[in-house]
Amino acid sequence: MNKLCTLLIAFTVSGFAHAQLDLPPSANNPRATITEEVGITSITIKYSRPDVNKREGKIWGDGNLVTYGFSTSNFITNQNTSPWRAGANECTVISFEHDVKVEGQPLKAGNYGLFMAMGADQVTLIFSKQTEAWGAFYYKPEDDVLRVNVKPVALDKSVEYLKYEFIEHKEKYCVIAMQWEKLSVPFKVDVDVDNIVLARLREELSTRKGFTPALTLQATQYCFTKNINLEEALQWSIWAINGVGGQKTFITLRNLATAYEKLNRIPEADSTMNEALLIATANQYTAYGRQLISQKRADKAMEVFKASEKRYGDVYGVNNGLMSGYSAKGDFKNAIKYAEKAMAQAPNDATKKQFEGLITKLKEGKDINQ
Repeated sequence: MNKLCTLLIAFTVSGFAHAQLDLPPSANNPRATITEEVGITSITIKYSRPDVNKREGKIWGDGNLVTYGFSTSNFITNQNTSPWRAGANECTVISFEHDVKVEGQPLKAGNYGLFMAMGADQVTLIFSKQTEAWGAFYYKPEDDVLRVNVKPVALDKSVEYLKYEFIEHKEKYCVIAMQWEKLSVPFKVDVDVDNIVLARLREELSTRKGFTPALTLQATQYCFTKNINLEEALQWSIWAINGVGGQKTFITLRNLATAYEKLNRIPEADSTMNEALLIATANQYTAYGRQLISQKRADKAMEVFKASEKRYGDVYGVNNGLMSGYSAKGDFKNAIKYAEKAMAQAPNDATKKQFEGLITKLKEGKDINQ
């Protein structure tokens, strides 16, 4: 009988170690997950949310709920040598999809237990390999991957349930803050967005997606917008025309010309655009001409607008372009002439109203391209 009881207990303990029931969180500390992306890099925090529960002024500091420094009970050392779990119940876990920098210090992609050694004027953030622990009872310093120090910030309004928030979000970084009671602990995460995106683009273009010109053009446009990786963007632009599945259209040729322009290879850009204009609509002539104006190439723009007029005649797209061309040249009389013709051909009342404003500006001797 004793042997049977011992066996049953062994099975029970073993089963408990490997399986858990789906029950609400302990002590009414709701579980939470927050995720945002910087560029294409996902940052996720999973944590449990303790509440203040009428303990304002008794949360932080020695003698209170969360004591300063490494002063939480540790079952390994049997002393108060652990940091705070930065939440409740299971340890808080923060995940980075790609390599990042936290407060300027590099941290590899992965999942980390997030602990905090609190202080009145300084908080030590600890990113640990421990991600399965309950609290910080089995915290081991040798599992630390990164420690950084940050400044806590006082809050005007008390936060009842602990929360993590992305309190600032920019193109290449974010600021995350733990906020509870009247205290905020912010930390900055930098992401090497451009190189991460480029690596992903190269990976995707090596798959079937690389045989779709529209997707290849998306990759080139990212490079053009950021003014990065221009030589490779040129090769992608050529591939969108001549590669497997490539297409020679005005859009793909215009894209190739843009690649040459970005590399200051203007003769090749002009040559490519001469080919593109053979299949261009009147509106595409106009769009290209206006881009030339923005590049301070008004004479070349007029050549394009005149070529459009020769090909398409007295139509809205042509007159719209000539208005811009003559304005850029300072010939406001002819600019007004073509503006009035374009206004009469405008597709709707809203567009006609816009031309009225442009004509007023031209009559004042002001360039509408500026």
